[in-house]
Amino acid sequence: MVVASVVAVASLWYSSVQAQDDRALLREGQITDRYTAAVGNLDADKVEVRLGGIYALERIMQDSPRDHPTIANVLATYLRAHAAKPPAKGQQVRADALAVFTVLGTRDTTHDGDFRLDLRRVQLPRAEFIHAIPDDGKLIRADLSGANLSHADLSDADLLRTNLSEADLSHADLSGTYLSGAHLPYASLFRADLSGANLSHADLSGAVSSQADLSGADLPYADLSGAVFSHADLSGADLSGANLSLADLSGADLSHADLSGADLSDAKLTRKQVDSARVDGETRLPASLS
Repeated sequence: MVVASVVAVASLWYSSVQAQDDRALLREGQITDRYTAAVGNLDADKVEVRLGGIYALERIMQDSPRDHPTIANVLATYLRAHAAKPPAKGQQVRADALAVFTVLGTRDTTHDGDFRLDLRRVQLPRAEFIHAIPDDGKLIRADLSGANLSHADLSDADLLRTNLSEADLSHADLSGTYLSGAHLPYASLFRADLSGANLSHADLSGAVSSQADLSGADLPYADLSGAVFSHADLSGADLSGANLSLADLSGADLSHADLSGADLSDAKLTRKQVDSARVDGETRLPASLS
C-alpha cells in the first residue's frame, strides 16, 4: 500500500513537471512565431503594417525579458537604416522611425543586459517621443541613458525630461532642442551643437561639454556642477540661477551670458570672462579670479 502511494505521488509530480515543460515549450513556440511575423512586417510597403510589426516587437520585449536585448538591437538597427538621412524639406520624421525611437526610449532598461543603445548618425530633427500616459496618470520619462548618439541630428526635438545620463552626444546637433528638466549627468557633449536649446532645470552635473556650442541656450537653474565647458561657446546663454560650482569654464566664451544669481564658487574661469558676462549681487564668484 505504501509503495503504491509513493508511486502515485511520483507519477503526479512527473505529470505536473511534464505539463510545465510542455507549456514552456508551447510558449516559446508562440513567441518565436510572433517574433518571425513581427520582423517580417518591418519590410512591408504600407506604414501601418510596419507600425504593427514595431509595436508587436515592443509587446514581445515586455512579455519575454530574455528576448529583450535581441529585439532592442533589431529595432536600433532598423532605426539607423531608416533614419540615415534627414526628412525632405517640409516633411516630418517618418512615423515608423519615430515609433521605434519611442519604443527604444521607453523600454525597460533593467532587461538590457549587455545591450547598449546605438543610434549613431540618426537623423531625427523635430522628433518627439510619443509619451504614453499609463492608468496612474504619470508621464513615462524617456530613457536614453548610455546611448551612443554621436553625430545624431536631434535639432528642434522635444526631449522633455529625457534621461541622457552618460550618453555620447559628441558632434550631435541638439540646436533648438527642448530638454527642459532633462537628465544629462556625465554625458559627453564634445563639439555638440546645443545652440538655442532649452535646458532649464536640466541636470548636466559632471557632463563633458568641451568645445560644445551652447550659444543662446536656455540653462536657467540648471545643475552644471563639476561640468567641463572648456572652450565651449556659452555666448548669450541664460545661466541665471544655474549651479556652476566646480565647473571648468577655462577658455569658454561667456560674452553676454546671463550669470545673475548663478553659483560659480570654485569654478575655473577668469576675471575677463566674468566681465564679459552679466552678473548681479546674487552671483557667487570664485574666491580669487586671475
